[in-house]
Amino acid sequence: MVKLNVYLSRCGVASRRKADTLIKNGAVSINGKRVFQPYIEVDEDSDIIKVFDKRISLQKKVYLALNKPEGYTSTLKDRFATLKVTDLIPPEMGKVFPAGRLDKNSTGLIILTTDGDFAQSMTHPAFEVEKEYEVTVTPVFDPKKIYILKKGILDEGERLKAHSGKMIKNLPLQKRSLISIVMKEGKKREVRRMFERLNYTIISLERVRIGNILLGGLKPGEYRPLSQKEISFFLKRTPKTIET
Repeated sequence: MVKLNVYLSRCGVASRRKADTLIKNGAVSINGKRVFQPYIEVDEDSDIIKVFDKRISLQKKVYLALNKPEGYTSTLKDRFATLKVTDLIPPEMGKVFPAGRLDKNSTGLIILTTDGDFAQSMTHPAFEVEKEYEVTVTPVFDPKKIYILKKGILDEGERLKAHSGKMIKNLPLQKRSLISIVMKEGKKREVRRMFERLNYTIISLERVRIGNILLGGLKPGEYRPLSQKEISFFLKRTPKTIET
């Protein structure tokens, strides 16, 4: 026996937190009866469980690192997206979904998986997973403003804060700079919003690392399976207490 929200997560339907929402909204049924309690126990072998009237079952766990090209959408709920990151993965790999998001106009590392618990350990703020970006901006960046990025910037009622940052190089003749920035919180469009508040235009934004997973030599559109060491790094992490 296993709790319903845990079962949905193991089936790759969604993270445990999002599975709770699906259940509470009446999207899930057990043996033909709609249920609303995420913690109800189900029998994995005998119960018929459906989400939006489609039967689900356990599937092989898949963990992939993908170099997302520009123009691809990582939000699978966008009905109007013509290009989605999952389009780059063959159907035989299973029903993978993105663990986190990356802006349509941004490129770089994104993780695709069928494991909801793994996705939760990568994306929930309590796990404080480092995400490193290389950002090209114009005009030339003032290195002293890295202090401002680390102290935090207020935007749309949210405080956006970099964990760390450093200059990679300035290109005065091209009126641009390349900066490395590490984030932990995962707020929507946070990197772009921070630089825009400082009156810089982003020319390119590439994510090069998530935790211990590196983009490495993956070309745009290419993917590779994660190593057991990379997977274990996240599954063994303990969440931190979030202040309210």
